[in-house]
Amino acid sequence: MYRPVHLFRVARRGLADMLPALRQAFNDQRDDDRLDRVFGPWPRTTLLAGTVLGVVGGRALQSILGGFALFDFIHLGAVLFAVAYALAYRRYLFGDPSASEADFPWLAAALIPPGIALVLVAFVERTLGGVDAVAGAPEWTSIGTLLDAMADSLAVAAGLTIAVAALCYSRAWGEAVKTLVRRLIVFKIIVWVMVLLFVEIGFVGPILERAIEGLLGIDVPDWFGDVADQITYAALMTTIYLAIIGGTWTACRRSFGALLRDGEVDVVETLVTMAETPEKRREKARVARAATSDKDPGARD
Repeated sequence: MYRPVHLFRVARRGLADMLPALRQAFNDQRDDDRLDRVFGPWPRTTLLAGTVLGVVGGRALQSILGGFALFDFIHLGAVLFAVAYALAYRRYLFGDPSASEADFPWLAAALIPPGIALVLVAFVERTLGGVDAVAGAPEWTSIGTLLDAMADSLAVAAGLTIAVAALCYSRAWGEAVKTLVRRLIVFKIIVWVMVLLFVEIGFVGPILERAIEGLLGIDVPDWFGDVADQITYAALMTTIYLAIIGGTWTACRRSFGALLRDGEVDVVETLVTMAETPEKRREKARVARAATSDKDPGARD
């Protein structure tokens, strides 16, 4: 449905906008933002301290509730951050008449520190016991396992980003939560299918093996296909997760004015539309125009 090259462009466009916003949110010019209205009199200290407490608290809750199967699929640290940030942002966006479109960069950038912290913690947890190479393969092939661990760790930041966006871009809190849960369940199923296809079953490796042996006449080792599957999975999932993060940033920036004006924006639907290739979007627009013309013949004149 989506082209990896297009998703990479979506990711790059949003990620390139984050660094200037991060500098704006955490520089020494206090008149450059209004973080104190959202996070109290010492906003930067509060954000950094909150990041540490959120990570530690999330890990503690995960340890306590880890015996329940449900929490194998829920990252409680990300849940804590998503709820805390959504509450703080909603109070400002829907309660402070001074909120304006110029607020988006520093508001969004304040979410970057906990996002980075959660990814690093998830990566360390996945690699703490060591990174194994493919059975029977040289030690250097452990790079595939390492890349897979990094790709899977990015899922936490992607989930946090889309969760805060979905919860903030609607006045109807209850409906926003229901929509978010449905979307995350669907996304979790998609990720599970990707793991099944690229890691458990692995169809890229065998195809690549046959292509190399058939076209070049080179015998490849037995472990080659498994390593190729690992690297393919890591590249694809990293692109998807970064596209979610960068695309959500771009979609929220574009819709921020409408949110302040109307109080309601379907940012998740906007993100889905952005992920479609330009050709697909043009085709949808053409079909919509044709349907409108059929309903209103006078529109053609």
